[in-house]
Amino acid sequence: MKTPREILLSRHREVEPKLERMWTSVAAVCDRREPHEVGAHRAPLRLLWRELIWPCRRIWAGLACAWALIAVLNLASREPAPQVASKTEPLSREQMQALIEQRRMLAQLIEPTPAPSNKHDPAFSGPRSENDAKTLAA
Repeated sequence: MKTPREILLSRHREVEPKLERMWTSVAAVCDRREPHEVGAHRAPLRLLWRELIWPCRRIWAGLACAWALIAVLNLASREPAPQVASKTEPLSREQMQALIEQRRMLAQLIEPTPAPSNKHDPAFSGPRSENDAKTLAA
């Protein structure tokens, strides 16, 4: 009795010469090509273009349009920078006195306040049990 392997191999023996001819033709074509002909250094770029960009070209175009619109709106909504005077005039005597007076008043307002005293309220001094009695009596 024949094994399943022998049965399968006997059925496909007639295909072997066709496969051999195909393999030799493919090998001959690959042997004739030079590495620079294949474009080995450009293969990643082609793969990127074919697999990532080309199938989704409408999406990429939409994103590019959205970014262009954002850039245009950003440039259109900018406000002009305020002009700063290039030269300032020297302060008059009255302006200088007013500035000194303002600084003096600011120093008085900022002056540190005295620290609060740490005195305890006499009603709540002592143990807690006594405090409860005082509050109940009041």
